[in-house]
Amino acid sequence: MDIYRIIGIGIVLIIPAFVGAGALWDVFHRWEPVFVWVVLIYGILGAVVLWKFLGLKEALTSPEGLGQKALSMAKQSSGFILGEMERSPKFYVWLSILAASILLAFYALLASVLLSMEILEFSLKIPWAMLVSAYTWLVVAGSGLCIINGLGAVFGLHRYEIMTKRIAFLSLTSIVFGLSFILLHLGRPERVLVYNIVSPNFSSAISWMGALYNIYLVIVAFEFWLLIRADLVQWAENTEGTRRTIYALLALKKPGDSPIGHRLDGSYLGRILFDPRVDRLLNHPMFLRITGALAFVTGIAALTMLGSVFAHTESRALWYGAYYPVYFLISALFTGYALLLAVMIISYGVRRDEMPSRVKEVVFEMSQVLAFLLAVGFALTAYRLSAGLFDPQRQGPVMLILRGAFSPAFWGFEVALMSVIPGPVLLWAAMKKMLNGVLAGALMVLAGAFVMRYDFVVAGQVFPNVREGLPSYLPTTMECFIILGVFSAFLMVYSIGEKVLPLKEKGFMPTGR
Repeated sequence: MDIYRIIGIGIVLIIPAFVGAGALWDVFHRWEPVFVWVVLIYGILGAVVLWKFLGLKEALTSPEGLGQKALSMAKQSSGFILGEMERSPKFYVWLSILAASILLAFYALLASVLLSMEILEFSLKIPWAMLVSAYTWLVVAGSGLCIINGLGAVFGLHRYEIMTKRIAFLSLTSIVFGLSFILLHLGRPERVLVYNIVSPNFSSAISWMGALYNIYLVIVAFEFWLLIRADLVQWAENTEGTRRTIYALLALKKPGDSPIGHRLDGSYLGRILFDPRVDRLLNHPMFLRITGALAFVTGIAALTMLGSVFAHTESRALWYGAYYPVYFLISALFTGYALLLAVMIISYGVRRDEMPSRVKEVVFEMSQVLAFLLAVGFALTAYRLSAGLFDPQRQGPVMLILRGAFSPAFWGFEVALMSVIPGPVLLWAAMKKMLNGVLAGALMVLAGAFVMRYDFVVAGQVFPNVREGLPSYLPTTMECFIILGVFSAFLMVYSIGEKVLPLKEKGFMPTGR
């Protein structure tokens, strides 16, 4: 048992210690049971460490004697710990932190089911809360990645094709976990899977949005498989045994001399899957280009339908109108660029890989494009708010953003952190060829965009048609737990994918398979 696994177990045990302590306090209202519970949890961890890691079992049963064996094991352990501490990255500690956050989200969901959805601050006046704003942030960013991916796959910008695998996988995971925010927000997510198929509402923008995003996910998953199929074939050729069979089946290649291969050889399914005509079709460049075009079209359609969900809400003056489908498209592009730049630079930095010169050129080009898109988005925001000041119906919610309770978030995050500051930083970093500057600008955009989505969703409901008794809203602790857990699940899946999938740009091979 290495040091990082111990640290990871300790981090994960924080969650049962926290949940159990809360339950004991709720029952007894005394600190003594809470203290005993925490000592018990970490006492178990200490016993495991002593028994397996420090070699207490071997020391007690060794014929050399307790003292000599314990001293020998202590020297080995200390040398091993120092050696492990020098290694980087601490991948298992990172996964343990994410797993602990996911457990917190499960705890919050269980509490909402057993107690009430009110602990998530749902109300009749503000039915769409922070979960919806997190959903729009992540899904819109994933849709922006779909558009960026189309630049290489559809429009022939070949310099973008070197990162197509990474963009497709990042878009797929971000939209999957973005949609999970909505499912968790519903309280009974299983009803969506049933009634959206049994009795779909074809006049509902929400229904069409869900259908289009599901279609997009299927297409982009297939596109990603086409992109990594050659790597799967190569892995199958370089491995033996069960791995060879799995990689070959995933690539739709004959698994060779294996029980599964012998069964498939004489079957009707095997004749279809391993037909040379199917292989030629899958390897044809035009087939991949058509798949990328379908993903691009469905992604754009789903994104504009998401903007229409808000634009069709006539009872909310801040949302209603033809503006938001267009703004969602622009904001999807700059959040998608920011997410891609941040993930790429962090991935190379954490693994201490040198970014290829061709990739660096594209990164610095993307940073300049991102600065331009931020300027366009800021101009659209200025137009939206200035036009709202002259509209009697929208003047109230607009003033709520400019001078009301949401003004600090608007001016500090949406204007300064997202629109004004990152532009010069990105342009300066591109001119000086500084990846850290690009990363700083991208992270500022992502943080400001998250607050912008929150302002957009919540402020649009805070100022309804009734002018008196404006409702208030503040995210609860349980709501934050769920959001943290979903984002942690997203980061965990991408982190594992970065380690085991061929996401590296040309010239790199994945590790950890």
